This record gives sequence, structure tokens and C-alpha cells, in this order.
Amino acid sequence: MLGRIGAALNDFFRWSGGVFILFLRAVWVAPQRPIGVYDLSYQTLAVGIRSMPMATLMSLFVGMILVWQFGEALADFGAKQSLGYASSLALVRELIPALLAVTVGSKMATGMTAELGSMKVTEQIDAIASLGADPVKKLVWPRFFAATLAMPLLVAWGNIMALLGGMFISDAVFDVPAGYFYETYIDELIPIHYISGIVKATVFGAIAGIIGCYQGFMTKFGTEAVGLATTETVVAVSIAVVIADFALTTLFLPI
Repeated sequence: MLGRIGAALNDFFRWSGGVFILFLRAVWVAPQRPIGVYDLSYQTLAVGIRSMPMATLMSLFVGMILVWQFGEALADFGAKQSLGYASSLALVRELIPALLAVTVGSKMATGMTAELGSMKVTEQIDAIASLGADPVKKLVWPRFFAATLAMPLLVAWGNIMALLGGMFISDAVFDVPAGYFYETYIDELIPIHYISGIVKATVFGAIAGIIGCYQGFMTKFGTEAVGLATTETVVAVSIAVVIADFALTTLFLPI
């Protein structure tokens, strides 16, 4: 049993070290020429713009579900008018960044893993290196940059969608006017709440991007290797996001 625990810890630290080293290499090669504007813009389109339908749907329903749950609880105390105050902090500071990171971020990461894993299996990454190009500069940096940029933008859009969903439920279900819900929702928020959500989203996007690329680069050869790598990516991104969320929450909400 001790041997299995030791082996698991050894694998974890080796994996974490590999991810961190790839992150440092990606940051190091970022300012080097060529800048690769086309690659950066294309990857931003691929992982960001094309994720908007999913982010919109998730945020809209999360806003409606949370407001409905809070409304049922507040109705028991005759405090339905406080629905906007109660739901704003939970959505903006925590739920929208975390849920979009676990869902949309995992989608981004698995796409990167599948693409780079297929290139690894077919030896296209080795071909890029043999031609004198840096695979990290050509393949990793654009995807890492795109995920880091796209996630906070998607979270900002998700906050709007969650607000609209909450306004609809408050007016249609609990007879709290949508305008009043909007006013109380906004009044409860201060700049640090928006900042904390955007900072979390940026970190989550970076985590998804670098883990997705690392898993793709580490894909083994074989018919099942790409599928196994993408499955491991979902698990790794979800766990890493939860741990990072806890760390950032303790930073922005000290005791």
C-alpha cells in the first residue's frame, strides 16, 4: 500500500513539474519572433468565440436556477425583495467563473489535447521540430494565450446572461419586478467583486490551456492513446480548477 501511495505521489509531482516547465517555456518563447498573429487570432476564435453558445446557455440557466433556489428560501422569511442582494455575490464571485471553467474550460482543454495528441501520434510535432521551428512557440503558446484571454471574456458575458436569467425568474415566478431586481443586484456589487471573478477566470483559462497542451504533448502512441489523454484532461482540469478556486477565494476573502 505504501508503495502504491509513493508511486501515485511520484507520478503527481512529475506531472505537476512537467506542466509547470511547459508553462515557463511558453511564457519564455512568447515575445520571440515571429509573433504569429494569425495563429493567436485563429486559436482565440476556435476556443473563445465558438464557446459562446455553450457559455451563454450555461450562464443563463445557472442564473435562473440560483435565483429560483434563493427565492424559495427567502419567501419563507418574507424577504423576496432581497433576491437581487442574495444572488449577485454568489453568481459574480463564484458560480459563473467556476462553472464556466469546469465546463467550457474542460471543452477547450480536451480540444487542445485531442488536436495535439493526434499530431503527436502521427509524428507531426517531430516534423515541426525537424524543420527548425519550436513546437512550443508554434503549438502551445497560441493555445495557451487564447484560453487565457477567452475565459475572462466569456465570464464577463456569462455574468450578463446570469443577470438576465435572474431577472426573468424574479419577475415571472416571485413577482419581484425585473427592474428592482436589477437595481438591488448591481447595488450589492463593488469593483473588487468583479475583479475577483475576472482574475479567477484568467487563472482558470491559463490552467485549462496549459494542461490541455501538456496532455497533448504527452500522449502516448497507440489507437487508444488520444481518447485516454482527453479523459485524463477533463479530470485534471476539473481538479486543478477547484483547487485554484479555493486558493483564490482565500486570497480575495480573507478571514
